[in-house]
Amino acid sequence: MMFQSITRRVVQLSVLGITILGLTVLAPSQGFASGKEKQVALEKEGVELIGQLEEVARDVHYNAERLSSFRLSHVSNWTHYHHLNEIKVLINEGLKPALQRLTEIQEQLPEWHQDAIDRMLNSAKALAADTNSAIITKNEAGPMPSILHAEYNELIVKINGHAETLVKTSDAAGEYASAHEKAVEAGLNVSKHP
Repeated sequence: MMFQSITRRVVQLSVLGITILGLTVLAPSQGFASGKEKQVALEKEGVELIGQLEEVARDVHYNAERLSSFRLSHVSNWTHYHHLNEIKVLINEGLKPALQRLTEIQEQLPEWHQDAIDRMLNSAKALAADTNSAIITKNEAGPMPSILHAEYNELIVKINGHAETLVKTSDAAGEYASAHEKAVEAGLNVSKHP
């Protein structure tokens, strides 16, 4: 390869103490990743991002479960606002950045990965929309106890469902991606598409 011969000359010249215009030339494995190496790096990044999504989705699901358990009890409005705010923060600071990066690299990933990203994105969008609606509905209800507010309670059920779907999808995609990555690293010849 041309880069290797240039690198050898630079290394040989460096050994002799000669500097070539202050430039450093890297070997292909150090600075010029092959297409396969780039693809493996993208898939690895995808696995990490899906793992982050799963972790955040589990936290969202926890808060949604708590809200769901409060639907038929007399719990303070502050408690409801607290869990709604936690979900909002998790969506904005956890799900959104990971999903944005996944959508940036989505077309460069295998088809199964792209499908999983689409499903997670749809669940996250529905989760965000219903969370926003629940916050607005709760604010409009004022001091009315949540136990008496049917629309709010329906939104809580939807939020919980979206969070559960997001956890299941990210968990399945993460497990599949991790298994695929391990197989590739072990040198197994695995298909990029199931």
